Amino acid sequence: MKDLPLPGAPEGSSLRIRPALLWQSGAGLVGVSSAFLFFDVRLAAGVGFGVLVVMLSTLLLARRIHGATASDPERGQQLLYTGAVVRFVFVLASLVVACGIGLHLFAVAVGMLLAQVAMFLFAVGGMRAQVKHKQFERATGPHGASRITR
Repeated sequence: MKDLPLPGAPEGSSLRIRPALLWQSGAGLVGVSSAFLFFDVRLAAGVGFGVLVVMLSTLLLARRIHGATASDPERGQQLLYTGAVVRFVFVLASLVVACGIGLHLFAVAVGMLLAQVAMFLFAVGGMRAQVKHKQFERATGPHGASRITR
């Protein structure tokens, strides 16, 4: 799992999928524990199920991106479109399963939202770090030496 790039991360980026999944699981833990403390087990299970669905969808996306970057552009585009359809069907099937086992669908949606927000916050943090790194390189040069000499 370490070598899968984060969805949307540029090639050669140090961003990886494991920290993104940790952010999502952290958001899920907060959501599940809050639902358990303030509501009941059924709602907590729904939130957890929603988070799990988004985490698995994130893994599917990362695998498709990894495969798409390794192939030619046309084949990569086909892989990404196919991956989008697979993820869409996966989410629909997961919602059918959640309904079938008696989970509250609103709680599942809340869990999915929490995991998506965590992914967004993780991605924004990664982009900010890359921008700061580029600004530092412009100010100091590629090896950290200051351009200002005395």
